Amino acid sequence: MPAAQIDAAVEAANADGVNDLINSLDALNLTLDDPSDQCYPVAIDSLKGFRAVGVCAGHRHSMVLDENGGLYTFGSGANGALGHGDLLGQEFPVKVLEFEKNNIRIHQMSAGVDISMAVSTTGHVYAWGKATDGRIGLGLGKKEITIPRLVDMGEEKFKAVDVECGYVHSIIIGLDGSVYQCGGVGTDGKDDGQQDLDTEEGTRPGYPAKLSGYNIWHRIAEPNEKVIKQKWTKYGKYELKGRSKMMNEGVRSIG
Repeated sequence: MPAAQIDAAVEAANADGVNDLINSLDALNLTLDDPSDQCYPVAIDSLKGFRAVGVCAGHRHSMVLDENGGLYTFGSGANGALGHGDLLGQEFPVKVLEFEKNNIRIHQMSAGVDISMAVSTTGHVYAWGKATDGRIGLGLGKKEITIPRLVDMGEEKFKAVDVECGYVHSIIIGLDGSVYQCGGVGTDGKDDGQQDLDTEEGTRPGYPAKLSGYNIWHRIAEPNEKVIKQKWTKYGKYELKGRSKMMNEGVRSIG
């Protein structure tokens, strides 16, 4: 698109305010939330020479992990999902500096609907993005978290190995196989949250709740069902012979 046409759109929009500027850029297809589809895989030019060991695609943002534990995010920055300290979108992968600044290496990550979570190589869990209803385990009352924050698991020695983000909830898996849930999906007209979870005692609202009866490393003991054995009547050999004789006589009489 000619630069003159872009400049004209920007100047016209500036006269009416920021919202009109954004609308004008959308009309020129310059919005960072590009609605166009890709019908086949296309290499990301900005990642040439970049050795990725993990990728994750969310609702409208994505994450890439490099071989050194560096995390990059791009796409929509709604609710702070990119973790760059603002709500701006990014057209190209940008490194999350909060981790680099604190010498934190990432092992695994997940992107959901405007929410993001990551597990460090030391087993700590970090979360950012939309925090409503405790969906990322950072408590209640927080709406937008724009920089990764450490999730308080309530157990000092807890080590995580995996996280998965959804729409209004997320899951954390512990090294010991334990399963924790943050947030929850409301059913039967109920609000989203953790109200209906079968959790262990001491669960704090808005924080990760340990689910009872779940472990990914082994099966929970199943209840033993009492098997009722049916008793069969045993007949003596003479009685059986007698029955056989009666049946033979009956057959002859019919004949």
